[in-house]
Amino acid sequence: MVSEKETPGGKAKPETAVAPAPTPAPEAVTAAPETAPHSASTSEAAPEATPAAPVSTEAQAAEIIRKHVLLSAAAGVIPLNFVDTAALAVVQLRLLKELSELHGVDFRGDIGRSAVGTLFATVAPTALGGSLLGSMAFNVALRSVPVIGTVTRLATQPAFNSAFTYALGKVFQQHFASGGTFLTFQPEKVKTYFREKFEEARRRKGATPEAAPAAA
Repeated sequence: MVSEKETPGGKAKPETAVAPAPTPAPEAVTAAPETAPHSASTSEAAPEATPAAPVSTEAQAAEIIRKHVLLSAAAGVIPLNFVDTAALAVVQLRLLKELSELHGVDFRGDIGRSAVGTLFATVAPTALGGSLLGSMAFNVALRSVPVIGTVTRLATQPAFNSAFTYALGKVFQQHFASGGTFLTFQPEKVKTYFREKFEEARRRKGATPEAAPAAA
């Protein structure tokens, strides 16, 4: 507000009224909003997958035997004499090798071959029936005849190979599982068990022994 004030010897000068200083506005309390707590993730972390239960040694042995039973049956249809026998011997030695490795036993091919020969002798008379048609010499001669030999091979050899390999695998699986090794294997002591398993496989009439059960 302006007011005049006389000054000595002169005209009054207008006086400017000093306006009161405006009251400073209270500082805005700008409290920073607290950071919102981390919200839980909309998708909860998926629980860790439960590890699959380890396959038992017994189950692994059964799978090894099943695989070699199939391979031995395939060896029975090789159309060359003695080649099929050699192929079967390879399959059976590999069966013994894999079973020994499963149980941490040192593999001995020489003992394995000897054991196979001894165990073959325990079932050959039963398998061949002791008759002319069942004699080994007659079967070898018959199998050399074209067509007839092929039919005979397909009808008899795969089944025999499968049953023999199955029984061989079961015998060595039992031996290794009980803590045995190739050095402690005694074929004479397992002949009865071997024959039981051989006949068990033959009674299946073509069904693959130790076949994996179908998934439910």
